[in-house]
Amino acid sequence: MEEELKTLAKMQALDDQIGRYRILQKELPKQLNEIIESVEEATANLLAVETERAEINKKQRSVEMEIKQMQEQSKKYSAQLTEIKNNKEYKALNSEIAYIKDKISDNESSLLELMELENEIKEKIATAKSVLEKAEALKKEKESDLREQIASLDTKIEEVRTQRNDLARTLPVSLVKYYGNMIKHKQNQAVAYTREGSCGACGFVIRQQMRIELQLRRKIIYCENCGRILMNRFEDKTDDASS
Repeated sequence: MEEELKTLAKMQALDDQIGRYRILQKELPKQLNEIIESVEEATANLLAVETERAEINKKQRSVEMEIKQMQEQSKKYSAQLTEIKNNKEYKALNSEIAYIKDKISDNESSLLELMELENEIKEKIATAKSVLEKAEALKKEKESDLREQIASLDTKIEEVRTQRNDLARTLPVSLVKYYGNMIKHKQNQAVAYTREGSCGACGFVIRQQMRIELQLRRKIIYCENCGRILMNRFEDKTDDASS
């Protein structure tokens, strides 16, 4: 009977390993997606700030063109002043020149503001490029390895499952069915180890007579609360052999 208990312990260790692989099957794709999404997000952010800079540059060119046109208009009106003999017309043209100069001054102020904005956006672009470079470097470093790990998990699970099934064939069919049912319905844990006089899985306190039977290892003992196969740990760490 002790050999059967050791076999059950080995099977549980293998199922623990399968459980860890199952967790990786969920976690690794998440990690990969996060890496890929970080690159996509950094790319989109860089495109956004570059688009913002393009809009600022467009406004700058428009304001510069308007200033140039107004300066030419001001020169034209200034040249006409010398030809005007009528005082009323002279005042009107002079007023128009003053208005144009005020508009030029306003546009020059706007142009300065746009230049400041461009300097700020340049810093944003530099930061966005740095973030993208780091994201791409991480993707380059991790993506291939993660994809290989993900692709290999099914094979690893099948290999461990084969080892466990080979062990199961040495046990009575009824015991294997019970073990399988516990694995399915008890969070992948069919075997529970005693811990300070209690079931290590559910914490149920073990009766004294049952503790003696557990030490003798002459039969399969089941937890009276959770139904798991209950045993003391083996000194040779049989139950941790595949950890």
